[in-house]
Amino acid sequence: MKTISCHVRGYKGQGFGSGFIRRFTFGEYSHVSFVFDLGHKVEEVESIQGKGLIAHPPITDKAFDEFFVPLSYEQIVEAHSIACSLIGAKYDWRGVINFVRRKKTHNPDKWFCSELVAFVLHKVGYDVSRREPYRETPSSVCESLRLED
Repeated sequence: MKTISCHVRGYKGQGFGSGFIRRFTFGEYSHVSFVFDLGHKVEEVESIQGKGLIAHPPITDKAFDEFFVPLSYEQIVEAHSIACSLIGAKYDWRGVINFVRRKKTHNPDKWFCSELVAFVLHKVGYDVSRREPYRETPSSVCESLRLED
């Protein structure tokens, strides 16, 4: 078996809404994404404002903290598959606003970054908390994974 890995990146100041997200979620991170190293390619998967859910080579020109996710080979393959199956979905600004307003909503056709990461990890059996995935913030995801370091 090849050695593969899954990491979550926490960004502290990326994009138009980063200040808004950090202020209303009381955290230091405004964005999270997956980085999958599948042995034959390394790919970042994220849901980002203005672009929706996309995959691309990992970003190298921005500051981030990176957290290892302790998944098995099979879980990593499944997580990558689930994340990639959602590529093309729109970014969920309404979900972010409803999160800040403490409304319980989720639109399966739209995703915000921390919801995507928490949902995919939940589906492969690695919950970052006892909250529903749509209730996670970028900082709550990173704080949970920081405990693994």
